Amino acid sequence: MNVRTVASLIKGGRLLLLLRFKKLFTSFYRLCFFASMADSVILEQLSRGPVPLGSFTGALAKDQSLRNATEAWLGLGVRLGVLKKNDAGYSLRGFLAKKMAAPENDSIRALIREVAGLHHLYILQTPVKLEQGLVWDPAYQHSEYGDLIARSSRTLEPFLFELIDRIFPKSGPCRLLEVGCGHAGYVMYAADRNSSLNALGLELDSQVAEIARRNIQTRGLEDRVKIVVEDVRNYRDPELFDIVTLYNNIYYFPVEERIELFRHLWSLLKPNGRIVLTTGCMNGSIEFELVNLIHAATKGWGRLPDTNEMLQQLSEAGFDRNSAISLVPGNKYYAFIGYRPA
Repeated sequence: MNVRTVASLIKGGRLLLLLRFKKLFTSFYRLCFFASMADSVILEQLSRGPVPLGSFTGALAKDQSLRNATEAWLGLGVRLGVLKKNDAGYSLRGFLAKKMAAPENDSIRALIREVAGLHHLYILQTPVKLEQGLVWDPAYQHSEYGDLIARSSRTLEPFLFELIDRIFPKSGPCRLLEVGCGHAGYVMYAADRNSSLNALGLELDSQVAEIARRNIQTRGLEDRVKIVVEDVRNYRDPELFDIVTLYNNIYYFPVEERIELFRHLWSLLKPNGRIVLTTGCMNGSIEFELVNLIHAATKGWGRLPDTNEMLQQLSEAGFDRNSAISLVPGNKYYAFIGYRPA
């Protein structure tokens, strides 16, 4: 590189700008590489130890053009520090890659894929849509990412299990309605704690609901827990519930429709029955800022609530003794609890 070239790069701060962005590029590439491994057969093979290039299963080990592409992809992983290579072959490198491969970290693998696949699209394409007077179609997220989001949401399980331990009865009859039950993890936890608890889980995504039913059956809870594909706004039941829960999904309802939703849920509760709702709130962590963007920019959904706004909406819907409990200090992730008066 000659002096003239260096001078042209330094002029106007271009060289410094390029170098600083290059650091961001590397972090982005690394996250994308982790996402590309998640849920793949290749990750499973690499987690068992060194794998020679020719020993990977499937077509990629047989077709020469695919073999070349595989070697290039593995080489990128080595350069990013996610993989390592020696005479025995390729294997995982470092704490993140090895822990990600562990079966118990399924929710983290799903979250990595969600961030790299879905979140970056909202950041990248939302300005273009807004310039055209458009917002996102919710059908895209449901069809492409419904199951992934249900899995990734389980990263919040420890906080919600603690909440269930704190406020759900450990014994005695209890009828639970869970709105947006996902894979039914929270329903099953509540049912395991209380052998007299019966529950109904409502889920909009039929594929996610089918996984929930299989999970319920595997756990042997099908006599006490039912999963139904239905929008809660259309749901009616003459038999009232003791508890209604909405975990991390209030932003799937427009802000202007939330009071009416709460009134409907109020009508499904017994006197002294309670609503339990968890959500991130406005001006919280960067993760919740991203959730806010996704739901504010998608047709038929809504932005994150403000803490006082949520308490006010519950009051206007007829709930009393309303309270907000911080679940993750400093993160603006809250549980809201309200009661139907006796």
